[in-house]
Amino acid sequence: MNTMLPENTEQTGVVGQPITIDLQAIPGAGYMWEIEPPPPALEVLDNKVVAHSEEVGGPALQRFTLLPRQSGDYSLVFGLKRKWERQSARTKIFTIHVTP
Repeated sequence: MNTMLPENTEQTGVVGQPITIDLQAIPGAGYMWEIEPPPPALEVLDNKVVAHSEEVGGPALQRFTLLPRQSGDYSLVFGLKRKWERQSARTKIFTIHVTP
């Protein structure tokens, strides 16, 4: 599962099968996505930049890979921010429906 998704969205997954969430970041300007601590049933396996723009300071694709450990409905909150800033410039909320 791999999609660029709108602000607040729902996604489905299966226990034991990785879920990927791709978000547009701007690392050249310091803007990267941070995930608030997820519930214990969703383990963050990876967080990396997988594609860069050709333009200097342009956008990049940041990919989060999560592993559902048990079924249920979970909310994930992502904030787009610079490390030195306290407030997120943008927030995205994902509802993950995990089946057995």
